[in-house]
Amino acid sequence: MPTWRQGTRAAPALSALAALSVLALAATTERAEAWTLEEAAAPYKGTTVRTIGEALPPLEALANMKHVFEERTGITVEVEMYEHSEAVNKVMLDLNSRRGRYDFILQPHRELGRFVENGHLVALNKFMDDPSLRNPDFVPESVLYEGLWKEISWYGGKMYGYPFTALNMYMWYRSDLVNDPKEQEGFKAKYGYDLAPAQNLDQYRDLAEWFTRPDERFYGTAIQGKRHEALWYEWLNFLYAYGADMMEVSSGSDCGPIVVNSPEAIAATEYYKGLMAYSPPDTLNYFWDDVMALMQQAKVFQLIMWNDATYAVAVDKDASTVVGKMGFGTTPVGPLGEQVGQVEGWTYLVPAYSKNQEAAFLFIQWMMEYEQQLEQHLNGGASARPDVYATAEVAALPYSQASMDSNAAAIAKPTIPASPQITDILVRELSSYLSDQKSAKDALDTAAKEMHELLGDCAPLKYAVQ
Repeated sequence: MPTWRQGTRAAPALSALAALSVLALAATTERAEAWTLEEAAAPYKGTTVRTIGEALPPLEALANMKHVFEERTGITVEVEMYEHSEAVNKVMLDLNSRRGRYDFILQPHRELGRFVENGHLVALNKFMDDPSLRNPDFVPESVLYEGLWKEISWYGGKMYGYPFTALNMYMWYRSDLVNDPKEQEGFKAKYGYDLAPAQNLDQYRDLAEWFTRPDERFYGTAIQGKRHEALWYEWLNFLYAYGADMMEVSSGSDCGPIVVNSPEAIAATEYYKGLMAYSPPDTLNYFWDDVMALMQQAKVFQLIMWNDATYAVAVDKDASTVVGKMGFGTTPVGPLGEQVGQVEGWTYLVPAYSKNQEAAFLFIQWMMEYEQQLEQHLNGGASARPDVYATAEVAALPYSQASMDSNAAAIAKPTIPASPQITDILVRELSSYLSDQKSAKDALDTAAKEMHELLGDCAPLKYAVQ
């Protein structure tokens, strides 16, 4: 279980990091003076580089910032934005066709192994070892959360990218309702304890029940039950809270015993389905965009959601009716009482078929600099740089502490080449359970069996299947 820490949790290390940065800067002053972005980009002036990613605040922030790079370099950056699945599918089609439409891509790290094994990516050492391209002031191993970076952007011991977003999921809730005296009085009378943000799954269920008021078209929670990747990602929070997992591995790039049908996994899945009783009737048609919209429209009390979507609810007054009414906290703990989270992120990658690889790298490297990372983060991004989280501006964001705390112990997800197929299997089987076609055990047994058939001897079944 790799761990990485953000913000105040990383504070003891920040002074040491700052000292190392000063030494590194002093050691490279002469080289830094000799390197400028303008000179490095001169051979590529007039080039157009194209990228693709998910239509969420982090990419919107990039699109709003790119003009600075364009003005300095003469390189044009075109950005395509799509819904998560469509962004992934369009990239896969382009890579398989080898057309080279995209000069750099923004993709979820579960795709990394498949891309590498099929020869679709360029390892970044090609550019980092070129003094004409490498900014000597950018030392990624000193300024990034190294554990996260290596989990989501490295494969087979090679560096293929830099983190575009360092993602986690945490709890969104209506703080104004938690602080309402009438709600507090009624809740305590029914449940026997004070109304407060959920610390554990029992409290989370109680709160979901209390605030479910169908006559008012208001619900205690909203499950992302659509047959979509969002279902898998949301379910993982409850799986991990119960001390369960999909496979027994120490890293996402490892293969190991399949444990997705353990008794703990079955119990977690049953708990998850139980929350449907407190969700809107059409919750099986929802994915993350839908539940985000419900919260923006003040139609739900609490849910578990991504940090890169929080800006659109907590800050953007044009999109959200609940700005100033929201609270944020870590996901509730399960029976073991341990706080866990997800290692997740989208990463910058350079396709092997890009015709403008050097220009693309220069833009990626520029975006990873402190100034751009801070600006992007303040406008809905999710940086992988500790120094960004240490700033007063970031600390003032209403969701910063929840984002920092949610990465105390983050569990890696598979990045092996079969990762997308594993996700597809689990999405299908979880959907069959939520729609009452199978029991939780039957669905997870089927998933375990198919995962074993897919992965072979490296992934034995730890629990018997029916």
